[in-house]
Amino acid sequence: MQKTNWGLLLSGFLISSIFFSAICHSALGNVDVDISILYEQANKHLQNGELREAVNVYDEILLISPENIDALLMKGIALSNLDRHPQSMKELYKVLEREPQNVSALLGMGVGFGNFGEYKEAQKYFDTAYSIVPENHVVINYKNFAESIIKKYPYNEVEKPEFFQVNIIDEVPAWVKNNAGWWANGQIPDSTFIDGIEFLIKKKIIVIPDLANTSSEKTESIPTWVKNTAGWWADDRIADSEFLAGIYFLVENGLLIVDILEIAEMTEEEKKIADRNRWQFARYLDRIEKTVSDDKRYIEYPNPSGDVIKKFLRDYIKWNFEQQIEIGNKSFPNPTYTLADGIYHMEYKIYINKQPIGLPLDHVSTLVNSFKYWEGQELQANDGTPVKIHFVVTESKIDANLWVTWVVRDIGENVLGHANLGKGVIEVGLGGYACDGNFQLFQVETVETIMTHELGHGIGLKHTTESDSIMYPTIKETNYAYCLLDVK
Repeated sequence: MQKTNWGLLLSGFLISSIFFSAICHSALGNVDVDISILYEQANKHLQNGELREAVNVYDEILLISPENIDALLMKGIALSNLDRHPQSMKELYKVLEREPQNVSALLGMGVGFGNFGEYKEAQKYFDTAYSIVPENHVVINYKNFAESIIKKYPYNEVEKPEFFQVNIIDEVPAWVKNNAGWWANGQIPDSTFIDGIEFLIKKKIIVIPDLANTSSEKTESIPTWVKNTAGWWADDRIADSEFLAGIYFLVENGLLIVDILEIAEMTEEEKKIADRNRWQFARYLDRIEKTVSDDKRYIEYPNPSGDVIKKFLRDYIKWNFEQQIEIGNKSFPNPTYTLADGIYHMEYKIYINKQPIGLPLDHVSTLVNSFKYWEGQELQANDGTPVKIHFVVTESKIDANLWVTWVVRDIGENVLGHANLGKGVIEVGLGGYACDGNFQLFQVETVETIMTHELGHGIGLKHTTESDSIMYPTIKETNYAYCLLDVK
C-alpha cells in the first residue's frame, strides 16, 4: 500500500506582503524599529491563529500611530474572525474614512452588516468593492451572497444616522495658479511650488489614493516639460483637469515628493467631523444589535467557513473514513478492464460522499470536471498499451473502487488532500488555515485542482517532476473563497 500526501506550496496571499509600505514617518528612528518589530509579531500571531494576541499588538501599534490604516485594517479583520463584529466595524469604518476604495475594508464592513442580517447595507459595500475589482473571486462570492440572501429574507432595515461631510474646496485657488506661473518663469523655487501641490492634495482637489506607496526617491530635478505645463495652465491655455492629471502622474511616480505625514494629518475641522461621525456610526451599530435581538432575525452568515466547520465536527465520522484509511486499499475491489481495438478500457466505480451541510459552493458537481479531465487523457499501461479511464458513480461502498470524501479539518501542515494509490479512499480538503488565522473555505477552482490531482493518485499515478503537470506535488496558487485579505 502506498498513501500519497499532496504537500502544497501556498503561493497565494502571504500576510507579510501587506505589512507595510510606509511603516512610520516619525523623526525618531528607534520608533521605526519598534513598530517594525511589532508588525512582525502581529503577523506571526495572525498566521498562527492567535487572534487575541494579534489584536493586542495592533493596539500597541495604534498607540504609536493612531490613524495607521494598515494596523486599523488588520485589527478589524482579526476582530471579525473573533466574532466581535461591532468592534471590527468601528475599526474598518476608520479605514474607509481615509481610503474609501480599500477593498478589504469594504468587504469587512459588508461581512459585519451581513452578520447582523442587514443584508441590503452589506450589499452596498460588496457592490462598491465589485466596482473596483470586478474580477476578484472573493468579491464575486460576497456579491453573489448578498444578491441571493436579500431575496430569501425580507426584513425591515434599521434607520441610518445622518453623516456629515467636510467642506471640500472644489476649485483651484488663484494663489496656487499664480505660484505655478511664477515657478514656470523661475521666480520662485521648487519648494514653494510643492507647497501649493501639497495644499491641493490635502484639500482633496487632487486625490491620490496610495500616497504612501509612491516612490520615495526624488529625481535630481523636475523635468522641463512640467514647468512648461505649469506655465500653460497659469496662462489658462490648458484646463485644470489636464494640469491636475499631470501632477497626479508626477506624485504617483515619484517625480514630485510631498510630505506624506503632513498630508496624512487631519485638519481640526476634519477631526471634529470624524469624531462626530464615528460616534453616530457606533450608535447605529447599537441600534442594529438591539433590533436583531428584538426581531430574532434568522442570520445566514456571509462567510460560512466557521459555521461549516462546526457542523462538520458535530458529525465528524460522516466525512472521515479513518478506519478505511488505516487499513489501506486492500479491502477495496480492483477496477475492471477490457481490451478493445488495442486499448485497455479501465472502469472505476466511484462512491461520492455528500458535502458538509451548509456549504455554499458545489464541489460535487465540480467533480464531474475532474472525471472528464482523466477520461480525456492518453495514458499507457506498463506494457505500453494505451489506457482509457472511465468513471461510474455508484451508491454502493462495497462495489466502489474509490471513495471520495470532503474534509474541512486540517489534514496536515500545507497538505490539502491525500489518496490511496490505485484504489481506496480519496480525501479532498475544502479549506485551510493559511489565510487570516481562521479556517477558510477554498475557492471552487482550487478544490477542483486538488480533486483532479488526488483522483490521479486514485487511478494509480504517482507524482511527476514536470511543473506544468497536474501530478506535480505542489499547487501554483491556493485561493480562498471568502478571505478578506485575498483581494490583491
